[in-house]
Amino acid sequence: MQNVRAFFEKTGMTKYISHLDLMRCMTRAIKRAAIPVWYTEGFNPHLFITFALPLTLGVESLCESMDIRLIEEMSFEEVKDRLNENLPDGIHITKVAEPIYKANDIAFAEYKITFYTRKNEKIKNEIEDKLSCDELLAEKMGKQGKRKILKTINLKEFVNSYNVISLNDKAVLTVVLTAGSKNNINPNLFVDALKRGDDVDFCDILKQKMMTADFKDFE
Repeated sequence: MQNVRAFFEKTGMTKYISHLDLMRCMTRAIKRAAIPVWYTEGFNPHLFITFALPLTLGVESLCESMDIRLIEEMSFEEVKDRLNENLPDGIHITKVAEPIYKANDIAFAEYKITFYTRKNEKIKNEIEDKLSCDELLAEKMGKQGKRKILKTINLKEFVNSYNVISLNDKAVLTVVLTAGSKNNINPNLFVDALKRGDDVDFCDILKQKMMTADFKDFE
């Protein structure tokens, strides 16, 4: 039995596919591709498949990953080709390899956030001003015992580094946020805290890479 990690892109309209639907899509693709994968045992056997860090709905990504187990020998390149032949447009396997890190080794994620605006220089300056402050407050749902409550959090605690540039009709922010099972932040929450006002038409969010605590690419 061999553990295999497939890295894939999720772009275009597939950013609106939920994580549950993504799991169904990948499961069907694996079955159609006739890849010899391991199924769990017991009364309800199912295909063993895990994802390192589920992607937020509406966010595109170049660095998603899923783990499966092979019960027969098959080259990584063949696994990649068979999957791509059975996946829809917008989901593309870029690499298949043996896992190096565990999913809980993920500590950071790098995002490219594009703010489409006719006031790109103004928005760039506003983003820099907000991120240079000690606080960037936002509200999110949390739990207090069994009750759900609205909490105010400081998003600056989740920011490791950032860079903002101004282009013709957009301001582009590249930011490294904490990520993973223990300290994950929704990038949509971060964007909403930055783009308050009517000067921004819409935003695109692209996850570019996932990294470990020592900033090595998640592999």
